Amino acid sequence: MADTKRHSIAGKIATPKVGPSKDVSLDNDFILYKAVGARIKIVCAPHNNTLEGTLFTTCNVTNAIAINTAPAPPNPSASLASQPGDYHIIPFAHIISFDIIGPGERVTESGPGFDGALPSISKVDLDALRVREEQTIREMKKKDAMKGKGVTKEAQDIFDTIARTLPTRWHNTEIVVNDAVVIRAPYSVDDAKAGQGKEQSLAHVKKIMENYYSRKKAPAGNNRAAVATPIAPRKGG
Repeated sequence: MADTKRHSIAGKIATPKVGPSKDVSLDNDFILYKAVGARIKIVCAPHNNTLEGTLFTTCNVTNAIAINTAPAPPNPSASLASQPGDYHIIPFAHIISFDIIGPGERVTESGPGFDGALPSISKVDLDALRVREEQTIREMKKKDAMKGKGVTKEAQDIFDTIARTLPTRWHNTEIVVNDAVVIRAPYSVDDAKAGQGKEQSLAHVKKIMENYYSRKKAPAGNNRAAVATPIAPRKGG
């Protein structure tokens, strides 16, 4: 099997030899596209590492391929999610040579590329990915906003306790509950304040804080060491 050399990053890749006297030079993206789903062996720079597996996909946007080096499954037509995977992302620029060592499983009478690959490769829904990315960013920002900056662990514990039942946010080092009650350091029950007309909200917040401090003190009272009562010696024989 002849070795296939890559001439330049933006140039051409010689078609790997599947059999003797088949050395045709085509654009690299076309060759890689045709090989999707096939078993290939590639040599990669800079350490001449050799990888062998199934060519999962090629991407002309990132100029890279994804190769699954896990052993071929006994049932290649099973869903992609159920297939074992050990994926590697290889930039085109790092490919020194590659050989097609097996055609791989393909749909009968299918053309080259993604459409005939088994297991099937679905098109990526970019809009769905963007929505998921934006949702993840929002959730991360929300979690970060729930963490106080420059406050004690106890202050954060009080915040978390109140936030379980009431809308709670940080304003610098102050805890703001329901946009009605403000709790300032050192975050005792008496440090909770509210404006006129917010007495009911204030009473609710103070009740939560009282329960928090009661639970915090309870273990110390329940874990007191027992004092052994001395046993009086017996009299007589």
